[in-house]
Amino acid sequence: MATPTTKKFIIEVIGEKVKVNKYGDKLHSLIDDLGWEYQRMGMSGRETYDEICHLLGMIPEDEVYMEI
Repeated sequence: MATPTTKKFIIEVIGEKVKVNKYGDKLHSLIDDLGWEYQRMGMSGRETYDEICHLLGMIPEDEVYMEI
């Protein structure tokens, strides 16, 4: 029986600084890449993407990723 793999994602947002570990960096990068699909997302998907970006400090809380 295989030993389960544990992956710890660390994304710490302090002001405008973001501290990450290897997995947190990969996740942050993937979320950033997902922005290229923003125009194709439905309204709910864009709202969720904006909220994720707010939590990660990628965009200011009073802004959206892209005005459509």
